[in-house]
Amino acid sequence: MELPKSVRAERMAENIDVFDFELTDEQMARIATLDADRSLFFDHHDPAMVTWLAKRRLDA
Repeated sequence: MELPKSVRAERMAENIDVFDFELTDEQMARIATLDADRSLFFDHHDPAMVTWLAKRRLDA
């Protein structure tokens, strides 16, 4: 992702104005189908994974 780098006030306003659209009910329904109700990384309900995660330690 690239950060906006403008120094002109009108371009800065354009870069900040990201809410100038609306999603239709159909688009919202399609987005809702993307939730698969599971992690894409690992299964928190898998006993083997929970055991593995429990053994991990972060160094302070």
